[in-house]
Amino acid sequence: MIKDVKSYIHTVGNRLSKAFSMETFGTEDQLEFWELSAEHFSRKEPPTFSEIVNWIDLLYRAPVHFVYILKDGKLILDRRHVLTQNILDKSTDEKDPHEENPQEKEYIRNFEHQLQNLEKKMDMDDIFMEQGISSHAIGQCEHIPLFTKEAEFWGIYCVGPYTKSPEQITPKLSIVSRILSAWLIGLDETENNPQKDYREKVQAVISDLGSGQLNTSGLAEILLRYFVHKQKSKVGVVLEFTQKGHQVITTVGLNDEAEAFLKDEGTNNLLEQSEAGQKLSEDGKKFLQLAGVEIQSISYKGESCSGMVLVEKTSESSSYEEEGAGLGDSFAKLLDYRNQNRSFSDQLMETYYQMLRSMEKRRTKTKFHTPRMVAFVQRFGMLFGLEDDEMEILTKTAKLHDIGYVGAMSVEPGKTIGGEMDHPIIGAELISNLAVEKDVVEGIRTHHEWINGNGTPAGLGAEEIPWTGKIVGLFEYVVDFIESNKEDDSKSEDEWLEALSKGLMQRADVQFDMVLIPTAIQLIQSLGWDNCTSLGAKD
Repeated sequence: MIKDVKSYIHTVGNRLSKAFSMETFGTEDQLEFWELSAEHFSRKEPPTFSEIVNWIDLLYRAPVHFVYILKDGKLILDRRHVLTQNILDKSTDEKDPHEENPQEKEYIRNFEHQLQNLEKKMDMDDIFMEQGISSHAIGQCEHIPLFTKEAEFWGIYCVGPYTKSPEQITPKLSIVSRILSAWLIGLDETENNPQKDYREKVQAVISDLGSGQLNTSGLAEILLRYFVHKQKSKVGVVLEFTQKGHQVITTVGLNDEAEAFLKDEGTNNLLEQSEAGQKLSEDGKKFLQLAGVEIQSISYKGESCSGMVLVEKTSESSSYEEEGAGLGDSFAKLLDYRNQNRSFSDQLMETYYQMLRSMEKRRTKTKFHTPRMVAFVQRFGMLFGLEDDEMEILTKTAKLHDIGYVGAMSVEPGKTIGGEMDHPIIGAELISNLAVEKDVVEGIRTHHEWINGNGTPAGLGAEEIPWTGKIVGLFEYVVDFIESNKEDDSKSEDEWLEALSKGLMQRADVQFDMVLIPTAIQLIQSLGWDNCTSLGAKD
């Protein structure tokens, strides 16, 4: 295989020695192209990837630029950059000397769907070795080979979709290839990591956002254990009273039966109000029987909480009330802090969400993206049989899955929806210090990972991807497919549903967990194409 690749590269490489004349370039754009390359070469450091993209885009005016590097016999996606202005202007820019025909224009709106499915790893197939064409999802890109000074194949620079080199530059692609190779290899050697410079910029913004969480149950357990041991007892419980009944904050020393009874959702408060004051309810009496101990209690009340500390009664009860009062006050303040932190976290995440929605609404394709995601995963969760708490976590993950774009834009204003490879990492870091479940954070971090390990940003495999990331990732594909094709009447509704179902099946155990596929297909088939396209489109 490598021998064939070298043969291909040497064929292309024979063109490298050909000189070019500036007189053959007749337009100002072409002159600007070569003048800018000379300017970049005059620097000590190689240009940044954004500068390289802006340079090469003088020729192509294309929406997407990406680079694959050869590693261990595979082409590995190394960099990706999306130029939103080229998406928006592609069909209206009459001055574009490389304007595609009307049929090709129709494909521009679909390129983002293809971009989302761009594989991180590709095999060096026969077509590439023979023709220099890779098998990525994006249609008809210009492929410019990259190689070292020793003419060893290093990678490819792709620009597209539906893009060809202008006639004036085609004979000079060898020199363009040489320039790109020098810059990208130099940039890779300088950075040691293709995303290192950008991630350092991101970390400077998001790495010091503070720690907004306290482990409420952990701190409560420390306080309770101290008090239980001080009283020379073995059993203790901290409860919070809510509108739904009681919530167990922490326990010490309870047997399994009593523990299960407290956590049973059908159990009411252990105490009830009578004319003489509070007394044990029927549930309370049953709890004492299961615990097998005599319990004494301390009530506590804060600004936003109320509850009770229950501790086994012992001979050391003389100091119980005095010390217990201070303990109850500590629990009240701890839970007040937790509730206030939850409220603030919810407000901040809602602010992030509104910022994201503002970004999404700037473009027709993404105008309803996140509301669609939420609507789909909620219906999937009900059909799949998720519990109420799991539904809440999944809904929150879907709502915040693209929140990293907010952080990305704060670092580089040019970052756009669909064109930012690190947004899962940024999003997870952005909310990791808030009062949010771990499954939400990890779901955001992994929603672009693939089951076969070919996803981004970390290349995780099946067992490493949490359930939230798997579900949200699957519906990212579903929603993107719908948003790319909802205005296309070239197929019937049944044909579009069949195409979407087929796409899901083809990606089973490759991109998506096979366990999720039947329910997802059942959902979209039961909704129908018309309902799929209108779902979530009211926000």
